[in-house]
Amino acid sequence: MAKLLASEAPWGAANATLQTFGGFGFAVEYDVERKLRETRLYQVAPVSTNLILAYLAHHVLGLPRSY
Repeated sequence: MAKLLASEAPWGAANATLQTFGGFGFAVEYDVERKLRETRLYQVAPVSTNLILAYLAHHVLGLPRSY
């Protein structure tokens, strides 16, 4: 749960920053695009967010195994 929260929080902040900067968010000079790529990495590595959600559904909610 902590890894899920730690990956979702910076992704939301990066999206808000990109919305604020608009087209300049993709300019290399502002480093917004680099931070966006780095925060996306937290959702994929080392364990995917989907695997975490599947684990929680199976072990916490008692749903059938989906992976």
